[in-house]
Amino acid sequence: MTIENSWTGKLFKWSFCLLCIFYIIFYMPYGFEGTDTGYIFGTSWNIYNGQFPHRDFIYTRPAIPAYFHTIFLFISETYGYVLDRSFFYVQIFVYSLVGAKLLTQHFAIKDTATVYFIATVGALLSIHNYPPMGWNTVDGVFFCMIGMYFLLRKNTTIVSLLVGSVFLVLGVFSKQSFYFMPIFVFVYLLIKKDFFRLKFYTLFGCIAVVGYLSFKYFSNSLAPFWEQTFVRTSSSGLKDAGIKSYYLALKFNWLYLLASLLLVWLCLKYTSKTISFLVLNVLIATFISVFFIKNGDTWEVIPFIFQIWWIASVVYCLIMSRKDANYLLLLLLLALGWSASISNGYRTPIHFSVPLIFTTFIFFFNSENFKISKLVYGCVILLYLATFFIGYKTIYRDSARKELTYEMDTLYPQLAFIKSDKETFYKYKELKRLSLKYPNFTVLPAATHAHYLTNTVNPIGTDWAHDAEINENHSVLIKKLEEKNSVVFLEVTDYSSEQLSHYEIYKSIAATWKLIDENEYFKVYASTPKNKY
Repeated sequence: MTIENSWTGKLFKWSFCLLCIFYIIFYMPYGFEGTDTGYIFGTSWNIYNGQFPHRDFIYTRPAIPAYFHTIFLFISETYGYVLDRSFFYVQIFVYSLVGAKLLTQHFAIKDTATVYFIATVGALLSIHNYPPMGWNTVDGVFFCMIGMYFLLRKNTTIVSLLVGSVFLVLGVFSKQSFYFMPIFVFVYLLIKKDFFRLKFYTLFGCIAVVGYLSFKYFSNSLAPFWEQTFVRTSSSGLKDAGIKSYYLALKFNWLYLLASLLLVWLCLKYTSKTISFLVLNVLIATFISVFFIKNGDTWEVIPFIFQIWWIASVVYCLIMSRKDANYLLLLLLLALGWSASISNGYRTPIHFSVPLIFTTFIFFFNSENFKISKLVYGCVILLYLATFFIGYKTIYRDSARKELTYEMDTLYPQLAFIKSDKETFYKYKELKRLSLKYPNFTVLPAATHAHYLTNTVNPIGTDWAHDAEINENHSVLIKKLEEKNSVVFLEVTDYSSEQLSHYEIYKSIAATWKLIDENEYFKVYASTPKNKY
C-alpha cells in the first residue's frame, strides 16, 4: 500500500514528532513523589548493583521492565532517571504510531495525515495527566504493540516474525495481565487461517519463553518468580478489574451513554459525518475536563468513560467483523487495551487509546475515499491538548504545578531539570543529610528514589514495602534488616492512618524498634543494642 504523503501529511507527521519533544521539554520536569514514579527505576537500580529480582528481593511482578530500564543507568548513571522519564513520552508516542500504522495499513487508509492524526490523538489520550515514569503497564503495551506490528503487518518476513515474537514475549513478562496476549494473537491467526505466520509465531514464541525462563532458572530466580508473582495473580483480581469494573461502569452510567448516543444520532441525521465526529470528540473531551477540574489531583477519575467507550467499540467491531475480517485486528488491539486495564489500581484501557479513537473514526468514515477536512483533525487534537493542560495543573500525588518551583538538582545531580514543591525539597534535603550519617538504611513506607539518589543499596531490596508489594511478608524483611544491622527512616509526613494500615512493616518497626534520631520528616529507628548506631 502506498501512503499518500501530501503537504498536510508532512505537516501532521512533523507535528506528531514536535509534540513528543514538547512534552519532554515542558512537562517531563514536573512532579516527584516517593512511590509510583520511582518504583520501576528503583528496582532497576538494584539490578544495576548486581541484585536479581525475586532471588535477592521480593518483587511481585515479572521483571522485564526493571531489566529494561537499567539501559538508562548504563547510558548515564547521573542522568539515567531524567532519560527514563523522558522515554515515557517516547514510548507512548511510538506505540500509538505503530498501532495507527498497522490499523490504517489493514484498512487501506492511504492518507498520511489520517495516520498521524490517529496516532496523535491516541498518544494524547494515553498520556492524559499520567506522570512521566517507567511503568510495567506502559512497557507491556510498548513491547506487545511493537511485537504485533512485526507479526501482523502486510508482506511480513520470517525475520520480522522472529522480532515480533520476541517483542511480544517481552510484553508478556512485563505484567501478569499481558499473559493473555499470546493466546489472543494465536486465536486471531487461527481464525484468519494464516498458518504461515502461526507456525513461525508459535515456534519463535516458545523459544523466547524458554529462553527467558532458562535465564531465571540459571540465575536461581525461577522458583521465587513463580512463588512471588502468582500469589498476586488471582482469578478474583481478573474478574474485578477485567469484567466487574466494566459492568459497573455501564450499570451506573448508562444514562450518559444513552444521552451521548442520542446526540450522535441526531447529529448524523441532521448534520454531516464530519460534524458528528467533531461533536462526539467535544463531548468526550468535555467529560474528561470536567472530571479533572472537579477532582483536582486524582488521576483515576476517568476510567468509566474509557470503559464504556471500549465496550461500545468492541460491540461495533464484533458486528462489523461479520462483513470485514479487518475488524478482527481492531478487536485484537482492543484486547491489548483491556489487558492493560487489569490492575489493582488503574482499571481503564486509556493507556492504549489508539484502537478506541480508530474505532470511532472508522464508524464515521468507513469509506477510504471519503474526504475529511484536515481542519477537523486539528480541532480534535487541540481539544485533547486542552484536556491535558487542564489535568496537568495538579501533578500526580504532588502540589499544584504553579508550586513546583524548587530545583531538585541543587540537592542531587541525578534530578537535573526536575522541579518539586517546598516540602518535597526539604524532605529530600533531610534525607541526604541522614543518608550520610546512617548509610546502611531503608525508608518506610516508601521513597523509591532514595538509594539511587544517595548511591547506596537497599538492604531489603524492596523500595516500596506496601503489604501488596511484598506479599504480606513483612516479617521476612524485618529479619533481613536485623541481620544486616540496618536502620530505618520512618516518614512522619504524607501518609494518613488509612494509608499506613497497608504497611504492616511500618507499624511493627515503630512499635518494637528503638528510636535513635528524630527529625522533621524522618524518625530513625535501630533494631537492637548491638546496632552500631
